[in-house]
Amino acid sequence: MMKLLKFGIISFVLLESIIPTVLSKVFSDGACQPKTPENHFKPKHPMITLDKEFLDQYNEIIVIGDQHGCYDEQQLLINRYNLNDTVLKIFTGDITVKGPKNLEVLRYIRNCKTCITVRGNNDEKTLLAIWMKEVKHNYTYDRYGEWMNDLTKDEIKWLKQLPYSLYLPSLNARVCHAGFLPGGVPIEDNTPYTIMNIRTVITDPKCPGGWRPTREEFLHLHNDPSFPWASQWRGPEHIYFGHDHKRQLQLYPFATGVDTACVRGHYMTGIFIKGPRAGTFATQPALAQYYRGKV
Repeated sequence: MMKLLKFGIISFVLLESIIPTVLSKVFSDGACQPKTPENHFKPKHPMITLDKEFLDQYNEIIVIGDQHGCYDEQQLLINRYNLNDTVLKIFTGDITVKGPKNLEVLRYIRNCKTCITVRGNNDEKTLLAIWMKEVKHNYTYDRYGEWMNDLTKDEIKWLKQLPYSLYLPSLNARVCHAGFLPGGVPIEDNTPYTIMNIRTVITDPKCPGGWRPTREEFLHLHNDPSFPWASQWRGPEHIYFGHDHKRQLQLYPFATGVDTACVRGHYMTGIFIKGPRAGTFATQPALAQYYRGKV
């Protein structure tokens, strides 16, 4: 019988084939990477390895881009491409915020026995709001966060344990929300903030690997060339990621970005990375433009 991936109340119910790894702290001074806020909920297993024995239970594996509460489009895509229990569905995070049905998306992924997701920067925003609610008893969610009032204690515990990344060594692949610093910086030396937020890097010889992450609104402060981080990634693993909706589908030799801005009225994208459809895409047009704000 196929072993199915399940989510526990406090953390993932890790099968023997799912191996946790630990983050190190090369960037302890925070000079070349933004620091992660103190009110951050660190998961028990920040990075998780899915080994060959586990992955071989599935006929196919697909990596699906940012959800942002787009439950209707998610279900249309799953049904259209027959993503049943023989298909492992890996989501790139940002399952919540900005869209119309955040709770429905969260509950589907949590209860789906063949789904797994990493943590995105907007899921982190959800957790930061939850943190405020926990430490300030008079704190109330704004109108965009009212859906969080319906989260159960078990759902909150599950959300707190979402990892930053997944490693699939038998496929020479990793899945995360935003990305990693290029230039040979070890994966484990990326801060949680970097993994959940990086989009653009500028050259900086003072930084390990020669790159410094920056935000688009600060590019005018630099004279150094800037690049999508994924364009400078040289492996060895292929990285599948979301987050960078402005650049839409990104195809590089060692990285593939699948956030195609469904919540902004574009479409939802998945890429098959194992099975008879490997290398092909699954797409679902957005039913509406749900969000018009900034990044």
